[in-house]
Amino acid sequence: MIISKNLSALNATNMLQKNSKASSKNMEKLSSGLRINKAADDAAGLSISEKMRGQIRGLTQASRNVQDGISLIQTAEGGFQEITDMLQRQKELIIQGLNGTYNSQDKQNIDEEIQQLKNEINRLSHSTEFNTMNLLARNDYIILADRSSHTVDRTTSGPFPPEITLHERFYMYFPIGTTDVPRTVNSSQTDTVITDNYTTDTHTSPITSPDGRDGVNQYEKNEHIHTESTVTEEYSYERLFVSDPRFKELAVHTFDKTDVHHVSFQPSLIPNAITVGQYPDFGGLNDYSIYVNIDGVSTSLKQFTLTSSTITPNGISAIYEKDGIQLEKMMSTDGSSFKAEFKITNNSGIDQRKISVNMSFKPMYDAKYSISSPSGVPVGGTATSEQIPNSETVFSLSNEFVDFDFSFLSGGVYGQPDSVTTSADSTLSLTHDIIPSWENANFNDGDVLQFGIQLSNFNIKKDVYRVTNDITSQVDFMDQTVTTDIKDIDYITPSIEIQDSDQADQKLYIPLFNVDTDGLGITNIGVLPPANPNQSLNQLDHALSTILTFRGIYGALQNRMEHTMNNVNNSTINLSAAESRIRDADIANEMVALTKSNILTQTTQAMLTIANQNPQGVLQILK
Repeated sequence: MIISKNLSALNATNMLQKNSKASSKNMEKLSSGLRINKAADDAAGLSISEKMRGQIRGLTQASRNVQDGISLIQTAEGGFQEITDMLQRQKELIIQGLNGTYNSQDKQNIDEEIQQLKNEINRLSHSTEFNTMNLLARNDYIILADRSSHTVDRTTSGPFPPEITLHERFYMYFPIGTTDVPRTVNSSQTDTVITDNYTTDTHTSPITSPDGRDGVNQYEKNEHIHTESTVTEEYSYERLFVSDPRFKELAVHTFDKTDVHHVSFQPSLIPNAITVGQYPDFGGLNDYSIYVNIDGVSTSLKQFTLTSSTITPNGISAIYEKDGIQLEKMMSTDGSSFKAEFKITNNSGIDQRKISVNMSFKPMYDAKYSISSPSGVPVGGTATSEQIPNSETVFSLSNEFVDFDFSFLSGGVYGQPDSVTTSADSTLSLTHDIIPSWENANFNDGDVLQFGIQLSNFNIKKDVYRVTNDITSQVDFMDQTVTTDIKDIDYITPSIEIQDSDQADQKLYIPLFNVDTDGLGITNIGVLPPANPNQSLNQLDHALSTILTFRGIYGALQNRMEHTMNNVNNSTINLSAAESRIRDADIANEMVALTKSNILTQTTQAMLTIANQNPQGVLQILK
């Protein structure tokens, strides 16, 4: 036994120190939450972790940078929107001012609003800022290439071949014996005609400079064609007698949709109609004004079904059928008289049908007939069947073109109209009811109603002449000046750099544009001199195209920046997770280790107490 060296106590003391140090490390990790608190804990891990922390903080700031850039674009876009609205309003005002219904005071009021909007565009563009930086009125461009040009080309030419600018040919009635008028120049007039045409071709498109920087090509072509022409117009007139016999004879004519008769007083003709009268003034009977009433239902002759038709050189016959009622019609003329015969037959198989027929005899044109009635029927009055002679002339009709007599056909099978009415517009209305002398007043199956009229003693009072009016226009001389201004510039716009990453040279560039009135090319627009409204309209179209191009660039850039920010945020999250796995402490493991260290420390302390008691055995020997 020795007392100078207590080896057990020394061993226990050494283990106590180790266990205490382990407990201290465990408590340090648990209290900080980090596995690596100093380089001694994990030198390589600490190096990697600190690099990641720097990258994470850089990406976090880059995300804020990109968000600031998006905010800048949104601020500029708000200004673009207001300027676009003002340009649209100015265009609306220019179009309003071009309307001829406004007087000079109205146009002055319109122009005043245009000028006020120009001033507001300038104010807004110069005051829209982000962190004191102007966004919409930047003139600090870097010109890469300028291919602009200004040319004036003047030409004089003439005279040119004459052209007929107006040709009118129509028929007119003149008194019989009127002489022809050969084609002659009645008058001529020479004027100077001045025209100004403005055209604009513009586009703005992004480009890339040779050194890789983003730029813009702005192309604008304005062409002004000023033309001064000396124009002579000659007015000529010709009147020739028309020998066509149709103009001198009574005729039956079938109109169709292809017929065009240009008479000075002619209204629209009803297609596919049969009329009788003097060509082309068929102002007599027309089959579309004949109505057949069957049991109270009135139907135009044109609505009957045509079952057969025969057209001859001097007349037409047709058979129509509807609801079992057959109507046979015969019209004929020998050039001096006209007959129209009608036969209605009940083939319906039904007795006691109510039948009546009404036809109107009237002029189609403005030349109204005057009507005289030997039988005493006044204009505007009605003659009954008892007052209408069977075979005598009942009416004489006359207008400025023709006189003729009107009578009813007589004979065993013909029936007289039930009534005849004359009206103030020269209309004869003939009404046929069932013949009262028949055994009953109904129209039985197989019954026939036959009646007819005749026109005769025609006296043509005027001849027809073909009249031709021509206006011949000739350009004597033309002086034309074409002024062409081309603006074709490649330039680098001033821009704001957005640092969108933690690495150097990883940047986004937001271009800044000039959208004041000078930058948009609308400094001189208006509806009053010296501004030219048509040119102003072209300039506004160009301005709208330009600002919409800029807005498109900003819209695309904002979408790109939003994706950039999403990517930066995703990288930040992933790096943070990786850095956590390297540096953060596993709390569960550290708690197990701490518990182990604490138990060992307490055990070591107990063993040290026992070891310190071992030398006491020496005293027992000394007793």
